[in-house]
Amino acid sequence: MSESPWGLSITPPPVEAAELAAMVVDAVRHRFGVEMDLTSDTLPFLDQLAREHRKAPGGVRYLFASASGAYLGETLRRTFGGIWHLPDAKSDPLDWTVRFLSCPMAIRPIALGHEIFSHKPPEDPILIVAPKMVDALENALSSASPVGEEEYYSFSGRFDALHLVVDVLTEIERMAARQGNRPPKLYGPEDPADLI
Repeated sequence: MSESPWGLSITPPPVEAAELAAMVVDAVRHRFGVEMDLTSDTLPFLDQLAREHRKAPGGVRYLFASASGAYLGETLRRTFGGIWHLPDAKSDPLDWTVRFLSCPMAIRPIALGHEIFSHKPPEDPILIVAPKMVDALENALSSASPVGEEEYYSFSGRFDALHLVVDVLTEIERMAARQGNRPPKLYGPEDPADLI
């Protein structure tokens, strides 16, 4: 494991994302007496909190969905290495992304939190992958086992699915690097949608 306090990422998260994720940490500590540590082991507590707040009043549900998405995004960033991208200081948190370092992929974790809470897909894609990798990713994932609705709309289930996607895309990059006799690329700052 990395010596960094931020896991496989070498920088801290932006204050905005950290403060949003901290709301869930506090809520889980208050509700279950459990200290969330931004690892996948704590996601079942987030799933339980989501089940309990799915029918909460609009503003409360919105806040919990946003905070839960930020927590998942930070957990993914620390686990796999990545950077948060906030378009600007006044940008809508639904547009924030986590861009991964080992592969040309980004996710919109706050939007994902809202999808999990609402059980409705968002208008804009949650997962952003470099166009040149889409076919290879689809081929690799075509043999994956299907998941039920309950798992699909859970933070634990999405973490597992995204883990598979990161692994597949990272391996595709490693194979391309070996074939090209070069080191694997380090992604992150670039928008994966712009990579051809």
